[in-house]
Amino acid sequence: MSRNICKKIILKSASIAIFAVLFYTSCDDNSVNVVTPEVTTFEDKRDGKIYKKVQIGSQIWMAENLRYEADGSSCYGEGGKGTMNIREPNPDGTPNSWIIKTITLAEHCDIYGRLYDWPTAMNGEHSSNSVPSGIEGVCPVGWHVPSDAEWQTLIDYVGTNAGTKLKSREWRGGGTGAGGVRILDGTDKYRFSALDGPLVSASVWWSSTERESNEGTAWTRYIEIYNSSSNGVGRYDRDKHTAYSVRCVHD
Repeated sequence: MSRNICKKIILKSASIAIFAVLFYTSCDDNSVNVVTPEVTTFEDKRDGKIYKKVQIGSQIWMAENLRYEADGSSCYGEGGKGTMNIREPNPDGTPNSWIIKTITLAEHCDIYGRLYDWPTAMNGEHSSNSVPSGIEGVCPVGWHVPSDAEWQTLIDYVGTNAGTKLKSREWRGGGTGAGGVRILDGTDKYRFSALDGPLVSASVWWSSTERESNEGTAWTRYIEIYNSSSNGVGRYDRDKHTAYSVRCVHD
């Protein structure tokens, strides 16, 4: 619905002031009245791991990063016996209030998922920017590595400040990015539940699409803390031999 049409409807509803104000807000942000989607689960038959999934618009996304132990994949601190601190929302429900939880490195993979270079993520398949990509790659049967175009579909649907809406509330964010831009804490409005890594302060995911002008790189999508675009979702071509996360989309 265009903003002009919204304004006309509001004028007709002027006698109901509260309704008019609420309706105008919904016109400015197409996600205001979105019902928070239900999170369900599925099993990866290859190893029995259970994953959360969520429908966002017409797409069904994994609501956490892939943890399948493919040859060539890795985890931060894998096999280590040390600990690290992560942030979680205060269990008493206080807004913008968190507690610090200590986890073992062995638990890290279960929370953040495994990391894959692009050839491993693609499992030897060729680049695709189709919708759907048609690239099962390292994903479970019935799921696929999203193309750059499929990532864009997600971002367009979520709308303004997509990064903030896709971040988990456990994201360590906050603070101020480049140029003094305030970096917003995650609202997890769509239950995508993006988590920043323990060292790089970012979430970076592969697409199935290589950059045409540079076959040594492929497109990624990312959310960062210390960047002026952190309230959105960035797009960058990265070396195929760098390890990043994978989110799969249902076929």
